[in-house]
Amino acid sequence: MSKFRATVESVEDRTVLLSLHDITPIFEDDIVKTNDLLADMGITDYTLLVTPFYGMKKANTFQKEAMFTEFLVSLDLETSLHGYTHFTKSGAMNEFSSLTTAKAKSRLRDGISLMQTSFGKKPLGFVPPLWEAPPRIIKTVKEVGLVYGVENNNIHRFSDSRIFSTAERIISQGHRTINTESSIFEIELGGSLQIAMHPSDYRMNGLLDLLSDLKDRKNYRFLSYRNYLSEKNEQVLANRD
Repeated sequence: MSKFRATVESVEDRTVLLSLHDITPIFEDDIVKTNDLLADMGITDYTLLVTPFYGMKKANTFQKEAMFTEFLVSLDLETSLHGYTHFTKSGAMNEFSSLTTAKAKSRLRDGISLMQTSFGKKPLGFVPPLWEAPPRIIKTVKEVGLVYGVENNNIHRFSDSRIFSTAERIISQGHRTINTESSIFEIELGGSLQIAMHPSDYRMNGLLDLLSDLKDRKNYRFLSYRNYLSEKNEQVLANRD
């Protein structure tokens, strides 16, 4: 029996796949503020990465029809899964890096169920905390029925086994400084990026200034994972006509 062979292609230059991480009720005020600031900058397309049981605290779970939940739904942005609790037993943030396949599948299913109950729909894809997950976890993401999974620079679309790869990724972690040293070269060349925002960035560091510079001086465009993958699918269909 023949199998699809995964093909890898670069995400288009001057494209940022932008996501807001750690969507959880504990960060409600900062998430609302960040969305307002992005809208003021003219950035209206990005992915909301939801951690449905953040820190294993019930207070950090979403309630159906709660005001914050309804606010997020009203934004009409892509909502995807970003881990289950975000943390390992030791407190490290790369929750899925060392999980067994069975444990990972259990957490993925539980996370999908919680999101479906709260938001009224399944998450579209899965982006692991810190973008770290071994290949077997990405296979499990496909098995639980999601559209795509991300590991490091690679976005795996399961419908056609295509892999889209960014040149670099920038993650803020809500720290006072952002490490862009490894990305400077690619930015100057206009290389594609994944950028992870966190709810407190606007008051902690210069990430929003970086986004503004990329948009206004470097002519980057900003897309959610959903809309980039949809765009690439439409291009394939157009080429077939």
